[in-house]
Amino acid sequence: MALETPVWLQAGVYPARLDRRALDELFRQQNRVMRGIVVTQRAAGANFTVDVSPGAMVVRVTSQPNGGAFLLFSTAVENVPAGTSPGSGTRTDTLIAEVNDPNAGGAAGNNWVLRIIQGTTIPDNAVAVARLARTNTESAILNAAITDVAPRGEWSWTVSQNPPSGKGIPGDLWVQC
Repeated sequence: MALETPVWLQAGVYPARLDRRALDELFRQQNRVMRGIVVTQRAAGANFTVDVSPGAMVVRVTSQPNGGAFLLFSTAVENVPAGTSPGSGTRTDTLIAEVNDPNAGGAAGNNWVLRIIQGTTIPDNAVAVARLARTNTESAILNAAITDVAPRGEWSWTVSQNPPSGKGIPGDLWVQC
C-alpha cells in the first residue's frame, strides 16, 4: 500500500499533483467550463482577434497518468490573436485553453494560455473552447464564424433532508450526485 499525504493538512507538505487529483475526482474526470469563457468577435471592432469573457474552468491533465486537473480562472476579457486566414479555400481553427506545467508533463511556463491553433487536434493539457470557420476571403472574424464547443454543464443533484437508511443522520442535508 502507498499512502499519500492527505491534502490540506495544516503543516503537511505534498506535491501539487494531489490537489490536481482531488479536482479531477470532484469534477468526475471531465473538462468543464463552470462559468463564462465565451468567445465573441472583438468588441472594439472586428478584426483577426477574438474576445474571451472572464470565467472559470477545469482542464484535465492528459500528459501523464493520474495527473489530475487544473482549476483555471480568468478575471478580465482576453483578446486572442487568430493568425492569418487560409491562403485559399477554408479552414477550421480551434481556440483552446492550455496549461503549461512542466511538472505535469506539459510545456514550460507554469501558467495557462488561451490560443488559437490551426485544425481541431487538441494538444495535451488543453481543452477546446470554440471553433472558428476561416475563409480566404474573410476581412475579420465575426460571431457567425465562431462556434462554442466548450464543455459546459453542471452535475445533476438530488437534495433532501432524509438520507437513505445507513447513509447519514436523519435531518442532515443529503446530496446525491
